Amino acid sequence: MKSLNPVAGKTILIIGESGFLSNEAKRALIRRQASIAGPVVVSSAMERLSEGLEFEAVIIDIRISDQAMLWLNDWLETRRIPFVFAHHQQSQAPPGGFVLSGRSSDIDAVAAALFGPDASYYH
Repeated sequence: MKSLNPVAGKTILIIGESGFLSNEAKRALIRRQASIAGPVVVSSAMERLSEGLEFEAVIIDIRISDQAMLWLNDWLETRRIPFVFAHHQQSQAPPGGFVLSGRSSDIDAVAAALFGPDASYYH
C-alpha cells in the first residue's frame, strides 16, 4: 500500500553544517519514510550537485552565505527542484520561515512546502 505521506520514498538533501540536522529531525523525516542525504556543507554541496547527486528536494540552512544562497537558489530553480530555507530549533534565526526540528508540526510544514498539493513552492 502506498504511503499517503508526501515525503515517503523521497530523498531529501540537507545542506548545512553537521549540527543543522538534529537527531530528532532526522528521525522524524525517516519515520515519514524519507531518505536523507547529508547534511553536506555548502562547498561540498555545490560540488556534489554538479556531479549529479540524486534527490527530490532540498532543505538548506538559512545561515549559509548570501553568495551560496544565490547560487543554490538559481541552480535548484533552473532544475525545478523544490527547496526551502530553514533554521534548526535552537538557532538564533529571526522568527518566521521553516524550522527543522523533530516536532511533527515543523516536519509537516516542510513536507507540505516541498511536496504538497501546491508544488509551486521553490523557496
